[in-house]
Amino acid sequence: MATPLDLGALAAFDKVFTFILVGVLVYAFLSKVDYFSGDRKIFAAIVAIAISLLTMSSNIVIKSVNLMAPWFVLLIIFAMFMMLAFMMFGYSLEDVKVFITKGEFGAGIWVMWLVIIIGIGSVVAVWQEETGFEKLTRDGNVTQELPPSEEYGFWQTLFHPKILGMALVMLIAFFTMKFMTETKV
Repeated sequence: MATPLDLGALAAFDKVFTFILVGVLVYAFLSKVDYFSGDRKIFAAIVAIAISLLTMSSNIVIKSVNLMAPWFVLLIIFAMFMMLAFMMFGYSLEDVKVFITKGEFGAGIWVMWLVIIIGIGSVVAVWQEETGFEKLTRDGNVTQELPPSEEYGFWQTLFHPKILGMALVMLIAFFTMKFMTETKV
C-alpha cells in the first residue's frame, strides 16, 4: 500500500543527492579559504564540481555520505535545540557562542569528536557491508572459525543501544544537575 510518507522512489536519486551535497559543502568550504576569495570563486566552483564527480565514481563513498547525512542533520537539530534551551533560560546568543568555543565544558571539542565518530563509523559500516569479512584460509581450504571471545561479548554489551541510551540519559542528567545547581557570582 502506498503512503504519502513512502520515500522509496527517491532511492534512485541517491547519487544525484550525494553529488549536490558534496558539491555544495566543498564550495562552501573553499569559498571561506582566502585563496579562493574575490575573482577566484569560479575556481572554487570548478574544484567543487570535480570533487563531486570523483565522489560519483565510488559506491563506498556514495553510501558513506548517504549514511552520514541523517546523523549530521540529527546533530544539527540537537545543537539548535540546545542553543534554544540556553537562550530560553536567559543566556544571550553571544554567551552561547562563548560557551561553545571557550567554555570550561568545551562543547566545540565534543561536537568535533561526534563528527569524527559519525564519519569513521559510517565509512567502516559501509566498507564492512561492501567487502565483508574474509575467512582465514590455509592452502585454499577454509579453516574452522573460532567462537567469539569474551572480549567480543564485552564490547557487544558495552555498545548495545540500551546501554548507550542509558549513558546518554545519565550524561544529560549529570550536566543538567551541574548547570542547575551552579551559582552565578
